[in-house]
Amino acid sequence: MKIVGTRRTSEDLAPISPEEALRRATILQAQADLMNPYPRPRGFVFKAKTREEYEGWRKAQSNPRLW
Repeated sequence: MKIVGTRRTSEDLAPISPEEALRRATILQAQADLMNPYPRPRGFVFKAKTREEYEGWRKAQSNPRLW
């Protein structure tokens, strides 16, 4: 049997406050953004006349965060 890491303790399972959860999530998101090779795009609206036109535009994008 392969074991990776350690077992969770009862302290790990204890509920945390919403403020602490938000703080942890903010830190985790910032760390993930540093590792992501694609920049976060600025908000925009792409309007396509047909589904095929949208699919063509989506496939032409190199940044997967755009769709």
